Amino acid sequence: MTFSLRTFFKNKSNFFLIISSSILFFLVFIFDLAFLPQNNFPKNIYWTREGMITVASLLFGLVIYRRHFEEEKNITYKLKTFFFSILGLYLAAVVPSMIFGAGNFSFAKSYIQFLSLLQNNLKNLLLSVFVTVFLIINLFWIRDFVFYKSKRGTHRLFFIAMLFLALSVIYGHYSHKIKETEWLFHGQSPSELILFGSLLFLFTMLSLRTAWVNYLNKRQKILTFWGGVLLLPGAFMFWQTNTLQSISHYSFTLGIFDKGAALFLSIYLVSSIVSLLLHLPTASIFDKRMKEIASLQNLSRVISSVLHYDEVVSRVTSLTQDVLKSDSCWLEMVQENGELKIVSSENLSWQEKKNTPLDRDRGISGWIFKNRASVLVNDVSKDSRTKYLRKHRKNIASILGVPLISQKRVIGILFAVKNEVYGFDQDDREMSNAFANQATVAIENARLLEESLEKERLEQELRVAHDTQMKLLPKEMPKVKGLQIEALCVTAYEVGGDYYDFIRLDEDKLGLVIADVSGKGLSAAFYMAELKGIVNSFARLYYSPKLFLQKVNETLYENVDRKTFVSMIYAIMDFKKGKMTFCRAGHCPVIYYNAKGDTTSILRPDGIGVALDAGNIFNATLEECEIKWHNNDFFFFYTDGLTEARNAKKEEYGEDRVVEIIEAHRHESMEMITRNLTADVIQFIGKSNKHDDLSLVGTKIQEEINE
Repeated sequence: MTFSLRTFFKNKSNFFLIISSSILFFLVFIFDLAFLPQNNFPKNIYWTREGMITVASLLFGLVIYRRHFEEEKNITYKLKTFFFSILGLYLAAVVPSMIFGAGNFSFAKSYIQFLSLLQNNLKNLLLSVFVTVFLIINLFWIRDFVFYKSKRGTHRLFFIAMLFLALSVIYGHYSHKIKETEWLFHGQSPSELILFGSLLFLFTMLSLRTAWVNYLNKRQKILTFWGGVLLLPGAFMFWQTNTLQSISHYSFTLGIFDKGAALFLSIYLVSSIVSLLLHLPTASIFDKRMKEIASLQNLSRVISSVLHYDEVVSRVTSLTQDVLKSDSCWLEMVQENGELKIVSSENLSWQEKKNTPLDRDRGISGWIFKNRASVLVNDVSKDSRTKYLRKHRKNIASILGVPLISQKRVIGILFAVKNEVYGFDQDDREMSNAFANQATVAIENARLLEESLEKERLEQELRVAHDTQMKLLPKEMPKVKGLQIEALCVTAYEVGGDYYDFIRLDEDKLGLVIADVSGKGLSAAFYMAELKGIVNSFARLYYSPKLFLQKVNETLYENVDRKTFVSMIYAIMDFKKGKMTFCRAGHCPVIYYNAKGDTTSILRPDGIGVALDAGNIFNATLEECEIKWHNNDFFFFYTDGLTEARNAKKEEYGEDRVVEIIEAHRHESMEMITRNLTADVIQFIGKSNKHDDLSLVGTKIQEEINE
């Protein structure tokens, strides 16, 4: 909490309380100048003076209380502020005496001694006010530490301790102990011993509440321990000075209160140092806490993998309750009509869900929608944003609300509650914010997938990809004397990037390309279109398949992302010389049937996929192959959708079956070979969905071609 006087005094009520308290202390100062020279206060004046001091101190305390609880801070911030608050207390006990000099009230009646009296009065006023204010501040910090992760009943114990401190003041007044300023610590009567013993017992019991030590890492424990050790000598010196004695002379009420508060502060300081010392060997508990946070992040990734909306929101609330150890948890989401609805909950009855107020404009939900920020309230009954919740669920004591924000708008709120005050801390808040971010992504993804618009968009994309692919493929086979050509492409539901084409280079040469672009859908179709343009541009420039593919690789590598590559075969059929020259860039092999020898060969020259490498490795591994053909020889090209086609048993069709069908129909036309192979693949797949496109190109020599 960054303190700013300008911001502080913008609050008109705070300003009014400060002015009122200052006026009362000024009036007390005037009373002192008027009556102290007489060495006695009239009874009615005495009680009026003590009443004004008490009211002024309470007003200061109210201002400190309101400032203290404006916002929650983590434990390390509180410890640092507590350290400096104690230093401030020590300075408040020393500085007035340094400025005005030592000495108590003087009752001289001369004018010269009146100035000395004025100085002493001012010193005691400043000493009493500043020491009391810093003790009140430190009491609030101790209250925070005592309540941190506290057990039930701790707040009641603290209230009883403060009540006994007030009783000590009242007892001192009405038992004529006004002049005996040390009675609180040196009383002899049974009632005094009981009162002091009870106060000491309560302070000791509260000082044992040091749960915050468990949530410091080892370094923080060491620093806090040595910080406490450094403060101990100051505490000892504080008790050795006449500070508290001077305050008691100034005001019996403040004297008793300050002694009790200083006693509580001293006991808690010693108890904290001892607790830190005992916890140092087990400081690894904080590392365990960090592991829990890491586990939460892992669970967030699991949530992101779930696509069904109802399952996602259910997992969000169940994991939130498990991690925060909350008594109940629920998720409110904005519906299409703009209203809030509880879509998932843990440990929340149907009646409680029905009675829970759902309002985007008021209460804690309204505050979150307005500020788009999480809110932590550790005492529901004292916060105006949450008081109304107690009407519907009386056992709610603390609540944590975190917004789910998507595209700068709140789409929902995740709530966790506990049935005891101070059930959450700043770490819980920060962890919940991180979790809410993951949950938002998961919920939005689930929503998109379940909406019909998304489904329609995906289907439209597939249609566009299919149409693009079909337009890029040749509409008819080239007419070449002495050559049978057959080609087909059977698209899968998820359109891939299969592509084949024929380029007439001159009267005696025909270029043939078959390729498979990695990926699916529209992106694969777009890359296929880009590849077609590159092929048509380079085919008539480079008559060497190897040089051609090297240039294609060089161009494509610079224009595709690193996750995309192309497997490809480029062949040139020379009808004048009766040969085929080709290169294989990571593609499926070529099946070659030699009619003269009645043999089938698998041609698999070396080469890696296009666009996998900038050029050095690609060029070094690419191998060019040349085949002299005979009459009735044929070459068969295909994509991996053929050999990797799967049946219901997840078995692949395989290269061996392809060769078997080709050999069985080797004496038939290329059209019949292609038709029989396609029919066999379809029969093999059965009712299973095709997971990839299936493309094939076959060329068969019809007559002998001589040079």
